[in-house]
Amino acid sequence: MRYILLTLCSLTVALASMAQGSIKGKLVDSTGKQNLALATVTVFKAKDTAIITYRLSDPQGEFKVPGLPLDVPCRVVISFSGYRVIRKEFELTAAQSQLDLGTFKMYHDAQSLEEVLVTAERPPISVKKDTIEFNATAFKTLPTALVEDLLKKLPGVDIDNSGNITVNGRAVNRILVDGKDFFGGDPKVATRNLPANIIDKVQVVDDKEQLDQDPNINRAQLGQVINLKLKKSIKQGWFGKAYAGGGTDDRYEAGAILNMFRDTLQVSVLGFSNNLNRAGFGLGDVMSTGGFQRSGVNSVAINSDGGFSLNGVSFGGMGQGITRSTGGGININNEFGKKVTLNLQYFYGQNNNRFDQLSNTQQFFQDTSLTTRNLTQQESDEYTHRIGGALRWKLDSFSNLRFTPQLSLKKNLSDRLLASSSGSNYAALLNESNNRQHVQGNDIGYSHNIFYNRTFRKKERTLNINHGFNIYNASNDQFNDITDTFYKAPASKRVLNQLRDRDADNFRVSLSANYNEPLTKTLGLRLSANGEYFKDNDELNTYNKDISGEDYTIINPSLSNGVKRSGSRGSFTSALNWIIKKWTIRPGVTFQTLDIDNEFAKNPTINQNFNYVMPALTVSVKEWFFNYSVNVREPQATDLQPVVDNTNTLYQQLGNPSLVPTQSHNINLNYNKFNTKNNVSLFVYLNGSIDKDAVIRERSVDDKGVQITRPINADGIWRFSGNVNVSKQFKFKSNWQLSIRGSVYTEFNRSLVIVNNNRSEVKNWRSTPTISGSFNMKDKLELTQRHSIGWNRSVYESDVYPDLEVITHTSTSEVIVRLPKHFVWESSIDYIYNPQTAPGVRKSNVRWNAGLNYMFLKDDKGQLKLSVYDLLNQNISVSRVTRENYIQDNQTTILRRYFLLTFTYNIRSFGAPAGGQRNFGRNGLFIF
Repeated sequence: MRYILLTLCSLTVALASMAQGSIKGKLVDSTGKQNLALATVTVFKAKDTAIITYRLSDPQGEFKVPGLPLDVPCRVVISFSGYRVIRKEFELTAAQSQLDLGTFKMYHDAQSLEEVLVTAERPPISVKKDTIEFNATAFKTLPTALVEDLLKKLPGVDIDNSGNITVNGRAVNRILVDGKDFFGGDPKVATRNLPANIIDKVQVVDDKEQLDQDPNINRAQLGQVINLKLKKSIKQGWFGKAYAGGGTDDRYEAGAILNMFRDTLQVSVLGFSNNLNRAGFGLGDVMSTGGFQRSGVNSVAINSDGGFSLNGVSFGGMGQGITRSTGGGININNEFGKKVTLNLQYFYGQNNNRFDQLSNTQQFFQDTSLTTRNLTQQESDEYTHRIGGALRWKLDSFSNLRFTPQLSLKKNLSDRLLASSSGSNYAALLNESNNRQHVQGNDIGYSHNIFYNRTFRKKERTLNINHGFNIYNASNDQFNDITDTFYKAPASKRVLNQLRDRDADNFRVSLSANYNEPLTKTLGLRLSANGEYFKDNDELNTYNKDISGEDYTIINPSLSNGVKRSGSRGSFTSALNWIIKKWTIRPGVTFQTLDIDNEFAKNPTINQNFNYVMPALTVSVKEWFFNYSVNVREPQATDLQPVVDNTNTLYQQLGNPSLVPTQSHNINLNYNKFNTKNNVSLFVYLNGSIDKDAVIRERSVDDKGVQITRPINADGIWRFSGNVNVSKQFKFKSNWQLSIRGSVYTEFNRSLVIVNNNRSEVKNWRSTPTISGSFNMKDKLELTQRHSIGWNRSVYESDVYPDLEVITHTSTSEVIVRLPKHFVWESSIDYIYNPQTAPGVRKSNVRWNAGLNYMFLKDDKGQLKLSVYDLLNQNISVSRVTRENYIQDNQTTILRRYFLLTFTYNIRSFGAPAGGQRNFGRNGLFIF
């Protein structure tokens, strides 16, 4: 890794020392009174019109273009929307390497730039009112590059390892193809499937749908939409790719994607199957269809291969276990006239996962430590269907209607063996447990959203009405065959055979309206009203085996109950929008009522009525944005269930019907700055919340090592997080690029730990500084280096619990060489080091992947790839975390070394890029 850094430094010094010249000047309109900012200044070679470099004029209309070659005839083309194009030829020499072109006056012209400029002189970037437009042909990519590779070359565009896109520091919400949704607008599906060489222009605009919902939103918070304009030559016919590969240890992958674009009709079909730990569905799909938006997300983990987990549940691709994924889908877009657009989509996914994990948990109570060791072996199958669509209807010049329905069906089966043992520093062995589980689950859900937006002749007067509907059912049967052995005198044994049948229903319907009225040029009024009705039913029945020992027919009343929760929420908000020069101040107040009826099958009914007055304040000035708000959320129905969940007899969970809603005071501070002149980006944010009646969990641990946890309400729970991210791009000559990025993520939480009635405040600090650098030389050589250190410390108020600290190191090195012609060599090394792991758990993990690509056939339509995963055969997942009063080490068996040979055929020469860790063994098909 140090050799890579030395190479980067050497190349930087060598490039900086090259003899280069520069030009400068200033742009004003024909009156000489207005400076022209964001005009495009492009320098071409006069001989063949090859682009050398370009710059944008600054707010004063001034421009400076460095890095120009000497003794080469050049032409500068200056373009600005609505003005005539300026052309001037020049040649820099060693005697005159700096040239001042003086002040140019630009004259208005009704002709568009498309009509004035020849194709070869189209500027790489142009700004037209609220649209930034990139000329795709000006940014050179390999013949097999994807849209993601093209976007990475655009100034101000950043794509992280998970495929999330930002432009000038602002998030991209959706990607359109010729103005239409592509597989629901998911950015990753478009960027990782569509080839770059079919794109004519990349347009970046504000997300008008988000702006319609909140016309007063701060610009720094407003998302963006990327529209990919296709070349005219491919708008009729099919394009796509297909691939298949096999390797050692029965590893395989296969898939295909076909796209048809004909006038107003778009059709895309894809299918895939592999046993290489690729995610079957994307994060957005699971968030919207898997019930997580209703139940809430406490933790999200995303890895560099595109896998993810929510609330500790892996949905594939997380490197945990070995997963076989199969799926397919179809996406159809059609325009009916100029006012109606229809989108339909269907997805199917099937995942089979085999999972083995060793977990070691150490808890601390004064002079006593309890160590629990778990060995988990699991095999699971999951089948998912999702049907969705969107209807957009432009009713008239002022009104729009959008209808988005969605239906999801899911089935899961799993078999798990959980072997556990616990001991302390006083008794080496307290208990042992052998727990066999079989789970059968079926989920079905339907939701829709209807959004109506109306603007008026009076500027900034708007009205929008939103209706939401959601119904979801989850049924789950869990069979347990458990044998527990307790060694504390008197020694005993417990056998449990039971069926736990759970049926949960969720229903939500809501209606909201927002009206904005400008009172003066600097003062506006916003009125909002919202009504919601919800109904949740959580029915739990537990059965023991009958005398025959085969059927579960004997109900266990002590472990059976039901909760029916229904309620309504109503709110009214009044806010002012006050503009004072560069300041925008929006104070507001919300009045909310919350009525909840909790009806239990066995316990008395609990009726709860709450009234809240919740202030809010938003302040923005230039790149700064501050927001304060208050919200209320009711506890989950499952947390109210007054029945013990004993499916893990050594760690049992109990509900609490007395829980009340949580009131959160939230703050958000953002600073977002992108310097287009110097290609420097700075992003800073701070988020925080202070909760009243937060839901935390108290625990009890008996002398046999059995733990019981129960949710309770607590005040004074703090959660704060912040991040500072700075990046800089250096461009040398054409297609030479060096990018450096540094960031520091910090988190502070204050909570309570209650174990065996010992109550203590705990303060948890977490910090992760990260530095990365990448170098790209004409797409022939790419070097990337990333390193981060994770530090986590927990400090307890009570002496009952000792302070805890965890440190981890993570490093990634990647090299891609595209030489000689038609060959691509790639290598990546991931290194993780945990110096404090428990005995028996490995401290470090090294994963080295490598591959060789060979492109052949006409226009490189064919690609043959030989890849090796985990070359050293050392791959294993090792992690260490701290929670409450314990440290947990996890070691998970995952994919080990295999070799894979894959052939890819690109229809109409449109295909996947060769090389790169994110494409290792994938051949460009994004599994969503």
